[in-house]
Amino acid sequence: MLRLPVERLSAEDRAALARLTHMDGIAWPTVTLWAVLTATFLGVYVTAALGGLPLWVGLILNTVVGYVAFAVAHDGIHRAIARHRGLNDAIAQLGVLLVVPYVDLRLFRWGHSLHHRHTSGPGDPDRAFHGRTWTLPLRWMFIDLAYFWHAVCHGDATSAPYLRRSLWMAAISLGLIVVLTLAGYGLEVLMLWFIPSRLIQLALGFSFFWLPHVPHTVSQDENFTRATTMRFGYERLLGPLLQGQHYHLVHHLFPTAPFYNNERIWRIIAPLLTDHDLVVQHGLAIQPVIYPAGAPRPLGVAEPGVRG
Repeated sequence: MLRLPVERLSAEDRAALARLTHMDGIAWPTVTLWAVLTATFLGVYVTAALGGLPLWVGLILNTVVGYVAFAVAHDGIHRAIARHRGLNDAIAQLGVLLVVPYVDLRLFRWGHSLHHRHTSGPGDPDRAFHGRTWTLPLRWMFIDLAYFWHAVCHGDATSAPYLRRSLWMAAISLGLIVVLTLAGYGLEVLMLWFIPSRLIQLALGFSFFWLPHVPHTVSQDENFTRATTMRFGYERLLGPLLQGQHYHLVHHLFPTAPFYNNERIWRIIAPLLTDHDLVVQHGLAIQPVIYPAGAPRPLGVAEPGVRG
């Protein structure tokens, strides 16, 4: 982990940084988001199953809901929802169940922690989502299977019980799918869950697992700030669309911060990063611009609080 010289900040900024990066209580915006998403998801299932909503509309709604629900699950992985670990994990697990009801949150946490520890390096499970361009959509649509496979091939004493629990959850989920299909709800399962679950992972694979680490040529061990990008421009659009992860370097520096705090954290720490390389995706660009340490940087990169 890169250590920033926070002692150079004012006492006020240091206090603000500590408040923004550590959960002390409950992240009510995240909890509220989870409640709304869960109610919407369940409402779509019931309404569509009763014939009150076209299945194709339900497919779109559940895809959007599931995509946004990742913000809840991801913050829960980093224990950024609630200080009480049991409450944090319960909310996050319910967020995961909306999309992949056969994944134990703790297995996801184990794999994602490896990503943070070995970003773009040999030990990073997210390397499975990089590769030849034509293979990327398929890689992204099966993030769940890739994490399962990584746990099978590279698991340890920590991941083993979580993998076993996930396999039991998978067996139960499969049994429920069979029962629903035999009961005449096969099309509903396909349209309201299976297809949305693949589309959700396709979108997340691009926006969260792949895009923030382009060009994937430098590992975090080699250069912390060159392994993860920042994105400037169209923040009012891309901020919500990318669930606050357009400031992805901030997340890697302060993973325990709630996702909605990333921009405010950047405004505080930006002056501390002038001595480090910075990789910036401008506007809607995929390929980033690399600003070497000490080199002049345009507004929006070196200056805190400036919007593109």
